[in-house]
Amino acid sequence: MSIWIVLVVAVLAAAAALAVLLPRLNTRRLQQRFGPEYDRTVRAHGGRTREAEHELAGRLRQARQLALTRLPQRRAEEVGNRLAALQELFVDDPARSLDEAVTLLDGTLDEIGFPAGDRLAVLSVDHAALVPGYRSARQVLERSRSERVGTEELRTALLAVRDLCLEMARSGGEEGSTAPAGKSTGIVRRSGPRHATR
Repeated sequence: MSIWIVLVVAVLAAAAALAVLLPRLNTRRLQQRFGPEYDRTVRAHGGRTREAEHELAGRLRQARQLALTRLPQRRAEEVGNRLAALQELFVDDPARSLDEAVTLLDGTLDEIGFPAGDRLAVLSVDHAALVPGYRSARQVLERSRSERVGTEELRTALLAVRDLCLEMARSGGEEGSTAPAGKSTGIVRRSGPRHATR
């Protein structure tokens, strides 16, 4: 009889340990997957971690249901060349350069299959490192339509849009890209200091 008691106690202890361990593992997995977007989502939920993690898990489910496509190589090169031209345009008209870069990015995301409504949420699943810059760039663009925005702020916004656009053109709907997120892939050809470069 005592062996049964020991077994029951051991099973209950293992179940209790799992009940504590599994949520921690889930939290760690979401933190690694979403990076700064995890903390931002927790803040957006007023510090309620469980609600934030529920939202992030929903983003993962939504992303898995999408039928994303990769851009053909020729189209990816066209996107890169257009970005290079917009970097040239930046010298003469920074606000217009940013506006057209955002339009190019939005069109690229449409081609790949990202939904317009929850675009940032879905992008954060596999491109979390680039989402804060994209979000900030859109805010800068909105402000530039009604007030004067400094050239450096516009340049930073353009680079954020460029980085995400290049990442999308290169990897499209594929996960596990080879270059770190946010790094230029070399598609943009720089020919001199007139470009909006880092």
